[in-house]
Amino acid sequence: MGNHPTREMLENQSEFNKQRKEGFKMFRCLSAPEFLLNDKRIVGGKWKTEKELEMFFRSIVDLDLLGLIDRLQSKNDLNAYTVLCAYTQKMLDSQTRLNCVTEVIKEAFETAEKHDKLWYDSEEKPPLYGVPFSVKCNFDMKRYHTTIGFLKKLTEAKKEIDCPFVAHLRNLGGIPFVLTNVPQGFISYISSNPLYGTTLNPWALDCTPGGSSGGEAALVADGGSPFGTGSDLGGSLRIPAAFCGLVTLKPTQSRFHVSYNYGGLPGRGRLGLSYGFYTKCVKEQVFLMELIIGSPEYRNLEPMSSPAPLHMDSNKKEKYRIGWYDDDGFNAPVPSNRRAVLETIESLEKEGHEAVRFRMEDIDPKFQPNYVAALLFKNVLPDDGKFILDLYKNEPNDPYMASFSRLLKLNDWAIIRLLFTPIISLFSKRAAIIARARNGNLAELRKTQEDTDTYRLKFIEYWKTLEIDALICPSFCTPATPHQYPPELANCVLSTGLYNLLDFPAGIVPAGHVTADDVANLNDEKIFPINDYLLRKQRDACANSEAMPNAVQVVGLPNEEETVLEVMRLVEKFHGKMSKPKNSLLL
Repeated sequence: MGNHPTREMLENQSEFNKQRKEGFKMFRCLSAPEFLLNDKRIVGGKWKTEKELEMFFRSIVDLDLLGLIDRLQSKNDLNAYTVLCAYTQKMLDSQTRLNCVTEVIKEAFETAEKHDKLWYDSEEKPPLYGVPFSVKCNFDMKRYHTTIGFLKKLTEAKKEIDCPFVAHLRNLGGIPFVLTNVPQGFISYISSNPLYGTTLNPWALDCTPGGSSGGEAALVADGGSPFGTGSDLGGSLRIPAAFCGLVTLKPTQSRFHVSYNYGGLPGRGRLGLSYGFYTKCVKEQVFLMELIIGSPEYRNLEPMSSPAPLHMDSNKKEKYRIGWYDDDGFNAPVPSNRRAVLETIESLEKEGHEAVRFRMEDIDPKFQPNYVAALLFKNVLPDDGKFILDLYKNEPNDPYMASFSRLLKLNDWAIIRLLFTPIISLFSKRAAIIARARNGNLAELRKTQEDTDTYRLKFIEYWKTLEIDALICPSFCTPATPHQYPPELANCVLSTGLYNLLDFPAGIVPAGHVTADDVANLNDEKIFPINDYLLRKQRDACANSEAMPNAVQVVGLPNEEETVLEVMRLVEKFHGKMSKPKNSLLL
């Protein structure tokens, strides 16, 4: 997969890289303290030294999102231009270390000046006045390319409008200031591509921040943006949140719809495509979701989004009945991720909540975990990979994606797949299930979609028999791993992809860190038995994961985001907010 780029593609890349570097240089000059000491656009008085102004900028970046908003809403306090300068300085530091930003949004400083003229002295300011935010680079932005890591996308015209998500946040006073990195074509959970390179995790530079919203998660976790935006078609919001120690919520697809973006495979199967935010805590998540879900102003931009607003008191209970599982039956999580679930459930029981074991194998005799895993992968590539293979033609290969490209090619060569799949099964039954998961023809595709709809109903029926309010389960099968592992560990994706298959709301809450005991337990066959080549890979991937962020996943029935968020609050109360990565200080 991947051939030599055409001459036109290489020329476009060269010109694009030149403009991209100029953008970063412009932002560095506009935000540099040495040029701002006597600038009247910076609030706080005249600064005597660059160091004083740097410290002032650092104090702004150290504010949490709601604290920043309070200061911006107050009279004669922070203004948009000052805050943008502070976050630009931090973003540039993050970019130098993490390579998380694809482009700067050049008009951001002009926007900040206009916002200050409009609203700084106003008695009524829009709720996000002066708050800079980052944009995942799959969202269409006026005057920018939506490349998703492909050189050929640079030959296409720049977008003519902002997608409704970004436009709404702009209308609320927010200032988009950077675009962030993604995996090439969104086919893995490592944010790496030949156009922008590989994004690093702020907790450990040799690890991935996840994907596909990995650039966003890395930047927000590092403190380079007050909040981030993203999409989720298999875990693209939730995996990076778990890997980077952030909070996120994947809503039901219809509850929060976004047009004009690359959300994954066009004409995808039955997978629910969702959109959301990255924040540092659940309270911030609720604040942002309330600004957009059911908002009449947002629905004016995006009529396909639900009119039902977020009512956080509607389903609130004193005590909840919570289902839980620590293994989805297809692929076991490593000890750290299992422990996070068990400790969370134990804490909730101590608080008087009722916990009920949720067993995947009891949902329906037909829909056993291996069958459901195959169903997910058939939905991920409903055309058996043909669209993705075409997209990669004449594109240079990303160094981390070679093994994944080989797996896709198996789908394109039926005879080779039939010969090699039995051999693969000798080493890994899970890999064989993934390799066999194809639709083949329209009749099989129709059957896949029928099975998906049936499974959703069976899942809901089983949920109802347990009479549970929410479900707590592993955030993923691993914490953040070194960059080379995600393309080899597609077996882990059922952890998150299941709730796209079902189109259930699902959130991620940090749950402390991986411990030395967790790592030691990887080698204990009684705790983490190795009966598959991929499980051995999984163990190897986590060998140096001590101190990395850990998390749990909270799931609800469709359109019950309020319940999910309330249970997320309970989980956060027990585990506490995630600390900052030790290397995230403003340099």
